[in-house]
Amino acid sequence: ARPKGEGLTPYQGKKRCFGEYKCPKCKRKWMSGNSWANMGQECIKCHINVYPHKQRPLEKPDGLDVSDQSKEHPQHLCEKCKVLGYYCRRVQ
Repeated sequence: ARPKGEGLTPYQGKKRCFGEYKCPKCKRKWMSGNSWANMGQECIKCHINVYPHKQRPLEKPDGLDVSDQSKEHPQHLCEKCKVLGYYCRRVQ
């Protein structure tokens, strides 16, 4: 599902947001509190870049999507981290 208009992701802002991903190949689903506009995350199984089909602001988590702060963010799977060359959470 390609978003309408310009860009590869539903969200087109500058800030980090919450994203929901689904691999088109293996149908694996995951969520990330480190989701960015026009940036994907790699599927652990298929090693293909997957763009989020749903994104929403981090400010108002609706219960389910409170990002687990104890979980390590897999930087090697994050396009934003790879492009920056460092942990994307450090972006202000």
